[in-house]
Amino acid sequence: MIIDCHGHYTTAPKELQAYRDTQIAGLKEPAHVPSKGNLKIIDDQIRESLEGAQLKLQRERGSDVTIFSPRASGMGHHIGNELTSRHWTEHCNDLIYRVCELYPQNFVGVCALPQSPAVTISISISDINR
Repeated sequence: MIIDCHGHYTTAPKELQAYRDTQIAGLKEPAHVPSKGNLKIIDDQIRESLEGAQLKLQRERGSDVTIFSPRASGMGHHIGNELTSRHWTEHCNDLIYRVCELYPQNFVGVCALPQSPAVTISISISDINR
């Protein structure tokens, strides 16, 4: 078995980035009250985002499984506060979970931790259990 030990979901459906853009824009409004909101991505969008990218590369390279996590460069832990980071990270981790449910033979999920400056790591670790 050939394992790719370092894969990131760089091809997530565009709705993920749209959510993040809206979340960041809300931070500029003084009266804005952050909420997790809903991320509306259907399974077919997830499949489409993987078929021409990660799954195609697995086939071309002969790998069997990828240890898969959210896009590291997009986490932006310094943006907003603990709640901003928590909501964003939960949506990213939920997508990884869904990828692994759709393709259990191809992907093993790794979660990101919702980190924020000056927030104790014990708060962040709770997402491992979630």
